[in-house]
Amino acid sequence: MFLPIIFAMILYPVLAVFFIIFVWKRTSRKLLRGLAIAFAILLPTWDAVLSAAFFYSACPYYSKAEIYETAETDGIYYEGYHRDEVFIRKNWDGREVNRVLLGDRDIEKGYQYMESQIILKKYYDEKEAPVIPAVVYRCIEGPKDTKRPEEVFSECMPVTEIRSRYLVKSEVKKVALVEIDFLKIFDRSTGQLMAEYREIAKQPYAGAPYYPFFTWLNWHGDIFKANEYISCPEKSQYFSFQYEVLKVKK
Repeated sequence: MFLPIIFAMILYPVLAVFFIIFVWKRTSRKLLRGLAIAFAILLPTWDAVLSAAFFYSACPYYSKAEIYETAETDGIYYEGYHRDEVFIRKNWDGREVNRVLLGDRDIEKGYQYMESQIILKKYYDEKEAPVIPAVVYRCIEGPKDTKRPEEVFSECMPVTEIRSRYLVKSEVKKVALVEIDFLKIFDRSTGQLMAEYREIAKQPYAGAPYYPFFTWLNWHGDIFKANEYISCPEKSQYFSFQYEVLKVKK
């Protein structure tokens, strides 16, 4: 894997120089010569340049965290990205169980249940199956692992009715290496917007010494891709903002 990458990084500058020479020999126009140089430089790095320009210009103005109303609840209902998949896994006791990503977190915080609209099933053999139409799953605390009693494991099951009065709706939009995350919280009984959160994040480049060489093709796979994002605000609340709005019912 490494040798083809290194070879490509050596080969591209050579080809780029030949391309610029080719253009310069065929035209004396400064505009065309400048475009040739810009093209050779930006072709492997355009996503990094565009992402950095967009992120750092939008960063001071784009983030938002507004709470208009708070409430207490036994559980939260989710729709949207990050909680729209159910994972079929083997539990600690060998049973096959359903789990929603991040579902354990709500139970750990003291909510009696969490609910989520599911559009995709993922199995432990890496197979996937779309859920059409979408189905709501409710997660509750599962049996304790006798070897790890301090850990919380949720178990989820499909339900026909949504129990929670409150909806947390999430959305993610991506442009090049920039990700824009939206979170809105509603009172389902009235349709009232209770709070909204917005952040902008930038994915790091593939990593030295490959940075930022043709990352937009993803030709290197995920080997060098960092998992952490640079975000505005600096400390992301994307996965925790709802807990400031919807408190655990006492």
